Amino acid sequence: MLFISYWELNPDFDPSELAEIAQKLISKKMYPVEGVNQIGFYISASDYWGISIEEAENEEQLAKGSNMWRLAKPGYIKFMKTTPAMDVTKMLPLIMKLKKQLED
Repeated sequence: MLFISYWELNPDFDPSELAEIAQKLISKKMYPVEGVNQIGFYISASDYWGISIEEAENEEQLAKGSNMWRLAKPGYIKFMKTTPAMDVTKMLPLIMKLKKQLED
């Protein structure tokens, strides 16, 4: 399954601590999460927000991936929103089909 996430970091957070958090998770073999393929991980150039695009076999794998960062440094993630995602070329026909079914 494909998932997209939007996240915001706490602006009071020192970004240099991100490397420390990552090192801790890597040393404990928690990151990267087994079964999760990180396709993209982007942060804005001006503020502390970003997106990630990941493939995972199930929701549990993705939940591990997002929550371990929160637990490793409470308060560093201000907001996170994650959802399964589809390519727009597949989503639009699905929406059109549903709309047609509702109209019939």
